[in-house]
Amino acid sequence: MSNRYRSTSIPIIFDFNVKRGFKMYVRKLELTNFRNYDKFKIDNLESINIIIGPNGVGKTSILESIYVCSLARSFKSNDDYVILKNDKDFSKIKIDLETDRKKLKIEYTLTLKGKKTKINNNLKKRISDFISQYKVILFSPDELRIIKESPNTRRNYLNISLSQINKSYIKLLNDYNILIKNKNDYLKKVYINSNMDLNYLDILDIKIADIGYEICNIRKEYIEKLNKYIKRIFKKFKKDDDLIIKYESQFLDKKIDDIKKLLKKNRQNEMMLGLTKTGIHRDDIVFLHNGNNAKDFSSQGIQKLILLSLKMSELEVLINDYYETPILLLDDLFSELDLVNQNNILNNLNKNIQVFITTTDINNVKKSIVKKAKIIDLGERVV
Repeated sequence: MSNRYRSTSIPIIFDFNVKRGFKMYVRKLELTNFRNYDKFKIDNLESINIIIGPNGVGKTSILESIYVCSLARSFKSNDDYVILKNDKDFSKIKIDLETDRKKLKIEYTLTLKGKKTKINNNLKKRISDFISQYKVILFSPDELRIIKESPNTRRNYLNISLSQINKSYIKLLNDYNILIKNKNDYLKKVYINSNMDLNYLDILDIKIADIGYEICNIRKEYIEKLNKYIKRIFKKFKKDDDLIIKYESQFLDKKIDDIKKLLKKNRQNEMMLGLTKTGIHRDDIVFLHNGNNAKDFSSQGIQKLILLSLKMSELEVLINDYYETPILLLDDLFSELDLVNQNNILNNLNKNIQVFITTTDINNVKKSIVKKAKIIDLGERVV
């Protein structure tokens, strides 16, 4: 970790209003051919789990495997096959999950032919039937890209968050993406041949309006829920500052008929470009710090506080609005916090929240936390 990350003192004093949620623990994790692991197994996992070891031994890979078994995708890449160990033709993650209600055995296998998923040894034909058996919230320094990078990165963040809490959203998004692909393909043909029949575009636009309207409203509702908490949480860091998330969409607060008119109005321009420029695939969210876009006007230290506030707001929304207890994955967070502020995070979490922490040095973590944690020491494991 560079000095520029260590230099910011973050006064974390969360005051969670968590009243709901049941216990959701990963009790056992087993990896085969995952990243640099040939075989790896840990069991008897506790509420707080600290994974220690030098850089490069695979600490983050353990968090990644927990994430993958929840969402059937990596947080480090859009390429599913990055998790596949070199020269191997499959990778497997097995998790024993325990809740107040039931116990589950979850299995994710990636082969050269694709993904295979099981719950309690029952094969799931659809990924949507597999994902989010447990919810995860990830904090990693790399997550700053949500604030720093393009609207596509922020839409991806929204899609992942919503896929955990709304199964219908996944189908809506898949259907919408197919429509946009079909429309783009046809617009390219129209661009080459202006005599093409435009009735097909009319049919596509009707469906884009209908599905886009639903997606827009789901996103709007989720942003509103985050905003219920994020302002209060951010003021724990900067008491005189304001933070709000602004949702930007061409479909926002429009009726379906108005959306259809907008698509019709922009048709000629899209035909000239050979590309669909109107729709929720152009959405963005903006983090407004004291009224200014944090991407352009806030320091990296402030952006880090915004990211922490966002993640803690996710936690509040999941528990208080959806009655779900997520698993918290903290990748190298404590190398950036002083000993007092580390304790402020964990002591204010609901006791039912399971936490996984990675660190290069156990001395970075307050002793009172270490005493009640399960320590997973990777030592000098050769990778």
